[in-house]
Amino acid sequence: MRAMNEQVVVLRQYDKATIKHLDVISGISPDAMRRVFGGWILFAAIVGVIVSVAPDLSTEFIGITLLVLVAFTFVMFGQSRITEGWPSIIIDDGYIGVVNDPVKREFVCVKATLVTNAIPSIIKPNKQAVEIQIDQGALSAVDIEQLKQAVWPREDKLIGLSHFKSREKICDDIMQYVKRIAVTNAR
Repeated sequence: MRAMNEQVVVLRQYDKATIKHLDVISGISPDAMRRVFGGWILFAAIVGVIVSVAPDLSTEFIGITLLVLVAFTFVMFGQSRITEGWPSIIIDDGYIGVVNDPVKREFVCVKATLVTNAIPSIIKPNKQAVEIQIDQGALSAVDIEQLKQAVWPREDKLIGLSHFKSREKICDDIMQYVKRIAVTNAR
């Protein structure tokens, strides 16, 4: 039985250093972000060379094109989160979290001991997702209000997107973690 004031659903915000050390179950990895950014750099360099050597282009056009490519590269680098990626579903110290606001690095987290199941799902019209089902009987009114803060609010589940990994694998990873927590708590 849990303490009367213990919240099992919490809204957590992470900083860059902390998020790098979380166990990411689903999301866009830093490696994928680096590949995308590297591809952009290559593309921008090729376009820059082509525009620079093309005949009969005005100096003004070449300058504006190169300026736009450089500016867009800096903006893209500033927003790319190359070191941390864009996690969607995380594990953090006995909690499973689903991203709530990716820019703020904010997650709706639920105690893993209350997760009853994780199943593949679809968010209409066609987004691949995972539904993390929670024991509704163990939730307080405050916990339910926290669940309603999620991007796809429900009263007894969290829904997170699956990125670059099968939904079934994500569900298996979640349930294996839940079983590990249950075994650890039983000792």
